Amino acid sequence: MSLPSLSRLPLTLLLVLFLSSCITFTGSPSGSTGWDSAGDTVLNRADEAARRGDFSSALRDYNLYLSSNPSSPIREAVLSTAGTAAERAGDFRAALGLYNTLAKEYPGGSYARQAAERLPQVYLAMNRPKEALEAARAAVGGLSGEGQAAMRLVEAGSLYLLGRYSEAGQTYLAVQSAADTTTRNQAIQGLAASLEHLSQEELSNIARQYGSNYPGPEAVWFMAFQSAKSGDMATYQAQAQYFLNYFPTHPWAASLASLGTSPASVPSPSASFNPAQYVPPAGAGGVQGAGGMLTAGPIPQGMVIAAILPLSQDNSAPFSQEILAGLRIAINKSGAPISIRELDTEGKPANAVRLVSEAADDPTVIAVVGPINSPEALAAAQTAQQVGIPLIAISQRLGITQDRNYVFRIFLTPKHQAESVARYAVLDKGHKSLAALYPNDSYGQNMLAYFQAEAVRLGAQVLVQDTYDFQTGNWKDAVDRVSGGQSVRRASTSYQAPTSYTAMYLPDSARVVSLILAQMAYNDVTRMEYLGSLLWVTPDLPQNSGRYLKDSAIPVPFSSLSRSPEALALSETYMANTGKNPGQFAAYGYDAGVAILTALGSGGTNRVNLGRALLLQTSFPGATGPFSFDSQGEYRVEPVFLTVKGTEFTLLKEAGPFRNP
Repeated sequence: MSLPSLSRLPLTLLLVLFLSSCITFTGSPSGSTGWDSAGDTVLNRADEAARRGDFSSALRDYNLYLSSNPSSPIREAVLSTAGTAAERAGDFRAALGLYNTLAKEYPGGSYARQAAERLPQVYLAMNRPKEALEAARAAVGGLSGEGQAAMRLVEAGSLYLLGRYSEAGQTYLAVQSAADTTTRNQAIQGLAASLEHLSQEELSNIARQYGSNYPGPEAVWFMAFQSAKSGDMATYQAQAQYFLNYFPTHPWAASLASLGTSPASVPSPSASFNPAQYVPPAGAGGVQGAGGMLTAGPIPQGMVIAAILPLSQDNSAPFSQEILAGLRIAINKSGAPISIRELDTEGKPANAVRLVSEAADDPTVIAVVGPINSPEALAAAQTAQQVGIPLIAISQRLGITQDRNYVFRIFLTPKHQAESVARYAVLDKGHKSLAALYPNDSYGQNMLAYFQAEAVRLGAQVLVQDTYDFQTGNWKDAVDRVSGGQSVRRASTSYQAPTSYTAMYLPDSARVVSLILAQMAYNDVTRMEYLGSLLWVTPDLPQNSGRYLKDSAIPVPFSSLSRSPEALALSETYMANTGKNPGQFAAYGYDAGVAILTALGSGGTNRVNLGRALLLQTSFPGATGPFSFDSQGEYRVEPVFLTVKGTEFTLLKEAGPFRNP
């Protein structure tokens, strides 16, 4: 009998507990992932230097690690982190080299997009506006909101330095409507500087177009400014009088009189403007990958997060405690003046409704984390939307966030797993011809649909598809069909029978997969790249089938093998507090806390603004990876990938930001 399918997990949380425990490895990653103790020492020293703000020392040690560990499984992440450290050290030439190496070696990797977004700013800081303009325009298409505004700001600055002042002014004006306060202020200064360089005719056209609306008055002021500076006082007098008649309360009105008497003494409003001024990366210290220290910012005292969880329900209580532990670690790490209110649903949807309503009635409660179980999560989500309080569900309930702008989800659902493994196969490995062998039940059919849709969207094909019913034993027939069934009993050799596909997706339990792999090998398919799911992660799979899985890829929500700063911070603190490695639910709780704290620190200090800030934030530095929420509040991340080396699971790829090419 096969293990229960992943789609049934809400009904059988014991399986989730089993899977959760299986991916929290107790052994050291050293030896199984290619690190040695010297490499660990150098990397830890670099991270510590970055946390102190000593970016020059951090850069030196990151470069030392990269040169000493050229095949490291976290090379991609370290290249990105080293590039950011180089920026903060002011070594833009080094940053440029590191980002270009990252793009060359990992063109479809998790950090390539991050590097693409930093390159324009690096070029601009180096006063290379042509390259900055090209890089900014290449990067802006995949961004939205504040990320897009920041890239357009670089574009405008590049145009300004190239002397294309009219285009620069138009771009600065466009930036202001979708920018954060800092970016908006820079765009306002940039527009003023651009106006100063326009001709009288161009300024007059702007004044007629905008009238009394910004930047119409500013265009008139610069007409008077230019006339006074050039000594044409008659024209200046007419323009100044027009400005004072129509815009008497404008903050620049007071300087017009001085222009008439001593024009040389009146500076331009944009005199200090410098479009090449360096803008550091977002995040504490600017180095997300090195340290990634969480800072809560000016969060008001007395705020409360309501953790609404099935604390006393037998099957769910262990997961609830993990979520609480992760949430506490995130808050304690930040030092934010926030407390947690633990509320027990007892596994009952009616209780979830009541508790969410009571939390919303308390003005100190800023957000809700939980519940877990499907019926409670749906009831809580519906209520949170009605009463207007942000809720982050730790649940895989389908459609829970749909059309609910107050509801968010953090969970690596089956759909997320299938889509992420398709992206890995196509974007990272370059597969164009795929196969899928799946159980003939709702879980298998859904997983195939998710996997195939994403693969096709990315330009690949699932050329071979077949299904089986394990209970009736017809899985052997299915294996014969997809493998060609032409065994010459060479399973012990390295012979590979020809197939029309280069990778195969197997979304089923570890027990069933072990049997399928052995039958595939019997049919002389011995060197296939297999793509799996969380159901593969059991202690027996590598022991039984490791020889067939050296090129496997298994998406998981969290692993203690991860070397990302946030994963390490969670693992170390959780181990110190409990004597155990954290599981996926501890990571989900931690990330829920990170999301709320980050959003609060960016100004979301009431419920409406908090919900908006959660949606606008382009990346949260989570233990499960640099995640974000889409427009529907759905969790987005490229998860950690494991593979099998010998008879052990090992790290294949660190988690990264969501990719949507």
